[in-house]
Amino acid sequence: MTVRFLLGDKPVAVTPIDPTQTVLQWLRERGRVGTKEGCAEGDCGACTVVLGELDDCGRPAYRAVNACILFVPELAGKQLLTVEDLAEAVGALHPMQRALVDHHASQCGFCTTGFVMSLFALFHQAGDSQIHDALAGNLCRCTGYRPIVDAARACLAGPRDDRFVRYAPDKAARLRALAPSHADAMEGAGTRYLMPRDLAELERLRLSHPDAVLLAGGTDVGLWITKEHRRLGIVISLNDVRELQTVEERPDRLDIGAGATYARLLPLFQRHWPSFGELLCRLGSAQIRNSGTMGGNIANGSPIGDSMPALIALRAVLVLNRGGTRRELPLEAFFVAYRKTALLPGEFVEIGRAHV
Repeated sequence: MTVRFLLGDKPVAVTPIDPTQTVLQWLRERGRVGTKEGCAEGDCGACTVVLGELDDCGRPAYRAVNACILFVPELAGKQLLTVEDLAEAVGALHPMQRALVDHHASQCGFCTTGFVMSLFALFHQAGDSQIHDALAGNLCRCTGYRPIVDAARACLAGPRDDRFVRYAPDKAARLRALAPSHADAMEGAGTRYLMPRDLAELERLRLSHPDAVLLAGGTDVGLWITKEHRRLGIVISLNDVRELQTVEERPDRLDIGAGATYARLLPLFQRHWPSFGELLCRLGSAQIRNSGTMGGNIANGSPIGDSMPALIALRAVLVLNRGGTRRELPLEAFFVAYRKTALLPGEFVEIGRAHV
């Protein structure tokens, strides 16, 4: 499998020797050293990059993620932006970069590029009321937060205009042309990496490989690579299975696809359960919420599944899928021991249902 994506504005095709190589490693090996390694576990934000993808309306949308726990195959069909990509074609700084310079918002500079990328994503998303939340996943060891926040407020008070806005239709067309249309697989360094594109393909692959690691946001699995140095035999990525990303609001409940990210769920939870929404804001940074999924948090049986007590209180029920045959199970019956669940061989979590 060749991974095709946009690196900045340039189309690239990559065939990784190791499918579990992180985007951070890949960037630095190719001279993109603006992206830094701080913690290698998604906590400090020094490695923050931005992914561009088409939203539900077919327009480019940007989200900040941690490159240190993101695997290269997950870039397929997306745009990867690092700090080197933000300046205008004529060499002028991006408005957010210029604001940080004008407000003297850098000290040692190690963390600065991560702040720039988080604020660039915010530049394309919302107003200045979300600055602190957008920066919660970026640590400044020099404690220079005040000028960073001042720079963000000054920039976001101005027009939201940059070349990414001006050339959005062209970018959308290029992303559509890159979109993978069928299941892909790659193999290297002892790992086989499978990327189904629909639910039927996932059902087939899961039955064929019941012991495979299911990868959703990677906010936990990524640490198996960077901290524990594990070799994963077979990985099945869930990130392009659209059916797992759906969220349906019904009169009495929410039906949450197992691949829906915390970022997508946050506004729904804030509306239906304000306290639960506050919990999600503290569960992880914007970078983690942009990648992590509630289904993944449930299915890995981790003792740090912070949302589980609240979901059990809401009488959440799981829909489990094995080759197209489904069964329902109350969430409190799903966990049987430390990192052990009631999943049968070849079965996976498809939907979580929470009562409103």
